[in-house]
Amino acid sequence: MTESLLPNPKVLSNLHEFFASGYFEEPEASPMLRWSRAERRHLENRKMPSYQGEFLYPCGPVHLGEEQRLMGPNYSFTYYYNENALRELLAEATEAERETLRALQTSMRDLGAKLNIIKTVHTVGGRGYTHSIPNYGQVLREGFSQHSRRIAKNLHLARQRQDAERIDFYLGLEDVLAGIKCWQQRLLESLRSVSLSNPMAEAGRKRLLLAYEQVPFYPARDFFEALVAYNFVFYLDGGDNPGRVDQELFSYYESDLAKGCITHKEAVDLIHCLWENCDANSGWSAGIGGTTSAGEAAYNDLTVACLEAAHQMRRPNLQLHVRRDMPERVWEAAMDTLATGCGLPALYNEEEYLRSLREAHLGLSEEDLGWHNGGGCTETMIHGCSNVGSLDAGINLPLILVQTFNKHLASATDFGKLVSAYKEDVALIVGEITDEVNADQEAKARLRPQPKRSLLIDDCIDRGREFNAGGARYNWSVINVAGLANVIDSLAAVREVVFEKKEKTGAELLKILQDNYEGEETFRQRLARCPRFGNDNSGADKIAADISGFVFQEFLRYTPWRGGKFLPSCLMFVTYVEAGKSVAAMPDGRLAGEPLADSAGPVAGRDLKGPTATLSSCTSLDQRHALGTLVVNIRLSKKLFLENGLRKKIKTLIKGYFQKGGMQLQVNVVDQKILREAIESPEEYGDLIIRVGGYSEYWRNLTPELWKSILERIEHE
Repeated sequence: MTESLLPNPKVLSNLHEFFASGYFEEPEASPMLRWSRAERRHLENRKMPSYQGEFLYPCGPVHLGEEQRLMGPNYSFTYYYNENALRELLAEATEAERETLRALQTSMRDLGAKLNIIKTVHTVGGRGYTHSIPNYGQVLREGFSQHSRRIAKNLHLARQRQDAERIDFYLGLEDVLAGIKCWQQRLLESLRSVSLSNPMAEAGRKRLLLAYEQVPFYPARDFFEALVAYNFVFYLDGGDNPGRVDQELFSYYESDLAKGCITHKEAVDLIHCLWENCDANSGWSAGIGGTTSAGEAAYNDLTVACLEAAHQMRRPNLQLHVRRDMPERVWEAAMDTLATGCGLPALYNEEEYLRSLREAHLGLSEEDLGWHNGGGCTETMIHGCSNVGSLDAGINLPLILVQTFNKHLASATDFGKLVSAYKEDVALIVGEITDEVNADQEAKARLRPQPKRSLLIDDCIDRGREFNAGGARYNWSVINVAGLANVIDSLAAVREVVFEKKEKTGAELLKILQDNYEGEETFRQRLARCPRFGNDNSGADKIAADISGFVFQEFLRYTPWRGGKFLPSCLMFVTYVEAGKSVAAMPDGRLAGEPLADSAGPVAGRDLKGPTATLSSCTSLDQRHALGTLVVNIRLSKKLFLENGLRKKIKTLIKGYFQKGGMQLQVNVVDQKILREAIESPEEYGDLIIRVGGYSEYWRNLTPELWKSILERIEHE
């Protein structure tokens, strides 16, 4: 591209497009230097949020909306680009501005085309996404000043070796650090510029000023400074995952508690502010409890505080790592939080996760094992040192099954051979998906580095390797598997009505499916008597074990471009409705276009034999090979949480599920009556919180189709 066709950085700055301006300052420089300069200009010029006496600052949304409408930083994709906003701006621009905007449009379209790698229809809630968790603790313990010294030392060595790639890498990180320093100073100026009439709020402002004179460039000296630095890094990273909050902050809390400088209630209030900031940014996951790096139980007073701070909160996705020796106090705090109806915390079988991580051949050290944390919705990664494609892509199993039936059902004479044909079709798609993900990872390393992540996540600085190029200590990919229960129920129905009872020939059943059950409602209802996954039925559960084992282990055969493994998951959050729209009618009685099953559990409304039977069926899935996380949703009546005797039954249910190998469970506690009222009068229930597929969400943010599917879930009493 000639210079005359490049966007003018000064024009972009005048339009408050600072991120874009930085990117085009040195168009011939390496991508690492260009994106680093973009980050620096963004940090130097980003608008300061207003301060009104909050305990933590910054606060509120990361993106304020009035600036950088065209381009800005994105924690998953390095940048975002909004062409619709560009078209709107063109309509009111001057001639000089139009020239730059058209050049920007051409440049970003060209870059987007080079990065548009994953084209499979099997995206299912993921297409090259990358959630991650910064090493918060390193910033708390050392401060960014130590990052600066490490970068300077390595830059000196790179120059001695005339290593151009590493020189650019470290120069880029220095640019990012310069932007961070400027942003910190601007936060200080913003705090100094206000004076609050409320004495308590004014005292809080002064406390923040003192904290920011120390952190995040120098080590935190107490719990409050540590939390201020933690909040700073959360906003710096773009509002993704808080990660292992209780583990990173406990030593500061314990020290202050011993000195009488803080109380448990004060800690709850402060963490609640962090949770509010996470919610304001639709931030993701925070793991608590579990296991220390030494292999010991990691529950502490701050674990309880994190649970208490989450009452009636939507975010973060609080993940409680449950060991067999988890203290009763933590159990009770978890039950109290769940009883508020927020769907938090989700529960994770710590022993099973540790065992599966050890067996997955991911190169994990024993001391890093305990730092596992679901990122994003709940994609398994290691806090502070991971680059996990999450979700990199997905696979729509019912879509493939329909294609297999179209080719083979009419002529099939043996159920086993039909299943084998399906597995062959699945294997072909798995190979295509992994090829596209690998090409996408390689393209990101060349064209779309992530400088901030390279700064914040181990071991990028010490390796001299950028985050997307494999600089993180651990690299793997999480792939979403959709519609397992629909496939299980469909195969069980075909086995019964075609091969065992011979009520229909394969050709007759195929014609009924292709006609979307038109004129066959009686037969469609008859299919409900076939074995259904979620009812502890041995026939359905054997199919579940067979199909899940094949699919999960097929992905594990492949190696991602950055290294590690392709870890299967089932976490459909809100995407199971959309994923069903392209899928034709199926032998489980599902009509064309209807939603698929939610995550790894049974199809909504089909688990009719109680929660124990439901969870027993779920353990028939090959869970240990789906380490990306199999999300299992269950709805329990609120009254079960109000009496101690009934609470004990819930704990027994959960413990029994985990003892049988279940790895994850999340609980919705909302009455059927309230759901019906919310559907009839959604404007009155906008703040109702519902646990969806892998996270909790406000009712107002869900579609009517999702409302209906949630209502169809069985409420177990």
